[in-house]
Amino acid sequence: MAETVASIAALTRAAATTATAYRGRLLAGLLTTFFPLLLMAVWLTVVATSGPPRGWTAPDFISYYAAASLLWHLSGQNVIWQWDEDIRGGDFSIRLLRPVHPFWQYAANDLGQRLVMLGLAAPVFVAATLVLPQLGYHLTAVRLLATVVAVLLAYAVSITMASLVALLGFWSTQTTNLWMLWWGLGSFASGWIAPLEVMPGWLRSTAEWLPFRTTMGFPVELMTGRLSAAETAFGFAVGLGWLALFTVLYLVVWKPGVRRHQAVGG
Repeated sequence: MAETVASIAALTRAAATTATAYRGRLLAGLLTTFFPLLLMAVWLTVVATSGPPRGWTAPDFISYYAAASLLWHLSGQNVIWQWDEDIRGGDFSIRLLRPVHPFWQYAANDLGQRLVMLGLAAPVFVAATLVLPQLGYHLTAVRLLATVVAVLLAYAVSITMASLVALLGFWSTQTTNLWMLWWGLGSFASGWIAPLEVMPGWLRSTAEWLPFRTTMGFPVELMTGRLSAAETAFGFAVGLGWLALFTVLYLVVWKPGVRRHQAVGG
């Protein structure tokens, strides 16, 4: 176990070093920070023309999407694209020969890149909170700790969920298309398109039981102080439940998938 942890740490450092070397890719990744801010602009326009939704003001939307732009670099993942490329091209066979499980190889690579993005985005976010009075998070020590744990849970759920879908690549060549469909539907239940509080009641009630909210909406709602202690506990329970389910399904699918795998390409 100690050797595995050391290997994962080394792989994460290597991925971070690689990320800093490819400045064009790094710049492209940073530009994705503005995606939540575009949605914020849409909602600010709605507030200006039609009035704010019940319980929300323009500063609330600014705080929500500013936090979302930061968490974009923490709770999302891109591992499914690398899984798909490696399985198709045959490089996955090389990963199987390494002493660290492929899951941890992909996770460490993704985490290293995201830590670099976070190192660039976090100072901007902190400076913005100090300069803009609209960004009022008023984080207590307890809420800050809960938010950090929620972000870690978000990352664990999202990367395990994506890795599980990636295993379908042993049987299908449409893995990424399936993921885009899955996440396209899930984006409405995650809090990306709009905060779940302003969504129809039936959608919010359903989304609270789905894994997508754990990956984005839940930590942002925690950070902005919109959850009670009971709602916070429920959110953690749902996230942990999905993490356990995805982990079990991954372990079940892994062995038959590897047996089916054929080394092709080169």
